[in-house]
Amino acid sequence: MPLLLIGILFALPLLDIYATLRFAEALGVPGWALFIPGVLFGWGLMRRETRTLKARFVGAVQGLSVGGMVFDSGRRMLAALLLLLPGFFSDLVALFLLLVPNRSMSPVGAASGSVGNVGVSQPESPRTGTASGATVDGEFRRVE
Repeated sequence: MPLLLIGILFALPLLDIYATLRFAEALGVPGWALFIPGVLFGWGLMRRETRTLKARFVGAVQGLSVGGMVFDSGRRMLAALLLLLPGFFSDLVALFLLLVPNRSMSPVGAASGSVGNVGVSQPESPRTGTASGATVDGEFRRVE
């Protein structure tokens, strides 16, 4: 069984490279023209993620919402690794991973306990007394 897994681990990237070269041949472009953009994009994404990971992790620990941050960063790092691998299909899987919405993003005006911040209560705003920080400005006059 372990030999089968090792064989699959080596065979899939080789088949991906072969399929990419055949696809480039069908398009009439050199094979490297399909490899270079993915590698450059993956390298840039990897640099960006490693640079901002510490700041996001510290912010997530302070806000007690580590789960979404770990999932999002892990997903982007996996996408960067797949983009660094040569091959058209691995690039498509990486792009799919990048198109999945972030778990840490919540809809505008969402109350605490939404998908993005499950179980995390937001502090009340000192100006308004609401968790969302929205203010309503105006004058009030009672008409009888």
